[in-house]
Amino acid sequence: MDLAFEDRGSGPCVVLVHGHPFDRSLWQPQITVLATHFRVVAPDLRGFGASPVRPGFVALSEYADDVVELLDRLGVDRAAVVGLSMGGLVAMELATTHPERWWALGLVATTAEPVTAEEQTIRRNRADQIERDGLQVLIDYMHTGLYGSRATSEMRRSVDAMMARAPAPGAAAALRGRAERPDYRPRLRALDLPTFVCTGSEDPWSNETVTAEIVAHLQHPEMLIIDGAGHLPNLEAEESFTTALLDFLLRHAPRY
Repeated sequence: MDLAFEDRGSGPCVVLVHGHPFDRSLWQPQITVLATHFRVVAPDLRGFGASPVRPGFVALSEYADDVVELLDRLGVDRAAVVGLSMGGLVAMELATTHPERWWALGLVATTAEPVTAEEQTIRRNRADQIERDGLQVLIDYMHTGLYGSRATSEMRRSVDAMMARAPAPGAAAALRGRAERPDYRPRLRALDLPTFVCTGSEDPWSNETVTAEIVAHLQHPEMLIIDGAGHLPNLEAEESFTTALLDFLLRHAPRY
């Protein structure tokens, strides 16, 4: 799968994986800052942004394989990988399947717990609705918890426009893939990687309990909870998030 991507800067590589139903522009503030110290690769996952769409079903392992294939084409042997929401699931898949390829991990507004039967049904039904009625079904759902009190009206308009650009078949296929996500907790326990873990205090999905469960299964966690942020702390608290992530990456980057 030939993913669309942004590739900026030089030095140790950092891969930024966006969530659902977003695209690589979700990371634009971080790309700009991190690229002054690192080579930053930010792909559009399969079915999002300018990347090709495969309708029906896409497993998390397939998103991860696409990223590995991209890095191979770019000649990147090792990198840090940072993912937000569904991108965090992809990052966990990458880190636990190919641990030798990564020097650090970042998990933002995500979960390591397995999907419940109820969640499976909801995700599959919502995927069917998106295919039938369009992406507004998903946007309306995202509005139930996406934004915290720090989200500005300008940020909301920008993110809403990003979500509206997502291809409905790609968004539906991702929901079905997420309905099959594994329990990443045992795999994380075996991972010997420094890990940046972040959530917003007003995130109803990746709340402090969910995030504490991630931290409990990591060997080397560094946790940040951003007060007043919802599910997009990288945008709602852009400066403090980016400063914390940059500090983490600089401390753990390989010295060549």
